[in-house]
Amino acid sequence: MADRPYVDFITKANCPLCESGADTLRRATAKFNIDIREVDIFDDDDIYDAYSTRVPVVLAPNGSVIDEGKLSQAKLTPALLRLKVSG
Repeated sequence: MADRPYVDFITKANCPLCESGADTLRRATAKFNIDIREVDIFDDDDIYDAYSTRVPVVLAPNGSVIDEGKLSQAKLTPALLRLKVSG
């Protein structure tokens, strides 16, 4: 059985925008049965360097940015649909 599709959610603690984004992302991924791998920016220096001023960030498995900052269903839904279809 193939693994379920996933996205990486780059986040950090005590970030209201991240908390709101997590809710938006959970609603969006639930529609497509896609997993969320939460990644704290402080867990990896490269991730911190790349995304510390951009969180929250949603990444596709290939590393491309799906959405960042104030996450929106309008941006997430088509990207997640493509991910589900290709996954």
